[in-house]
Amino acid sequence: MPYILIRGNLASYGHKHPFRVLVSGLKAADIEQLNRFPCGGYSDESTVVYLQHPCVMLTALEVLGYRVVASSSTAVKQDYNEYMWTMRKEFSDPEPYLSETSSAVIERDNLANSGREGGNFNGGNSKIDLPE
Repeated sequence: MPYILIRGNLASYGHKHPFRVLVSGLKAADIEQLNRFPCGGYSDESTVVYLQHPCVMLTALEVLGYRVVASSSTAVKQDYNEYMWTMRKEFSDPEPYLSETSSAVIERDNLANSGREGGNFNGGNSKIDLPE
């Protein structure tokens, strides 16, 4: 599961672009989804700057499936706090790859377990002998 970092402030920088939020670690597909928000460019190869209030960006990222897992604040200057949020996105587990060999092992394991289950034929007294 990938983690991303969001850094921003709740006090405005100025009148032209009052807020600035740095988002690090986004995948290309997520950046594409966020392209409707004003972008201030890249601060490095993995950090995108958005000219938006942090709450707007956190909400947009939540819509994309990210969840806040941690947050903190630091006093950079007097009366100026910078906040950082760590978010993560869960992905569904991929389907396991089954080769011919692994499917044969699964069939053998299922046959071995069928003799131990309570709902067997012949009153539950049948057993299947498998070589060890």
